[in-house]
Amino acid sequence: MTAVCAILAFYVLIQVVIGSDSAESSVLNIYGGPLEQCSHSGMALTGFTRDGYCTDINGDTGSHHICIDLSSTTGGNFCSVTGQSDWCSSSLTCHDALFDEEEDEDNYCPVQDWCVCQWAFASYLQYAGGCDKIQDLVCEAINMQAALAYKSMAGITKYDNALRCIESRCGVSLSKTGTSALLAKAMNNKAGI
Repeated sequence: MTAVCAILAFYVLIQVVIGSDSAESSVLNIYGGPLEQCSHSGMALTGFTRDGYCTDINGDTGSHHICIDLSSTTGGNFCSVTGQSDWCSSSLTCHDALFDEEEDEDNYCPVQDWCVCQWAFASYLQYAGGCDKIQDLVCEAINMQAALAYKSMAGITKYDNALRCIESRCGVSLSKTGTSALLAKAMNNKAGI
């Protein structure tokens, strides 16, 4: 547990050093484009603030930046593999309740595309047996902050594997790009350059 606390403290320090560029990249996906919604109509509303996005929010110590399709069957149940209670198979307030004034907030939809903690995602890869043994990723809805966090942990196998898995599953090259280059790419894409 002490190692996890030290890693989280180091990550927070990196975020402070990165500064305002980090705030800009928090609304971008791993391709450097606009972060897309993770949850959609007919599924439970996800996001740390339940807005449908895997946004980077102060106070979200779990950093819920990775969008996974929990309805896919490969890799077993994310909750079971990571040792959590089985919220993965539950039903929660529907995504539509946020966007449709006539939608009843008491209507429940299955958890499907969900923003999971980037630290739990790295453990999920480890416990599931590797990247080819996990559930599907929703790449356009994965926050750039996850890539930056994993890059800041370079040399720690678990986080190196998480970054390589995102690259492999999403067809993007992030690990050979420096953190400042990733931020520049994200800023250029945001500016339309």
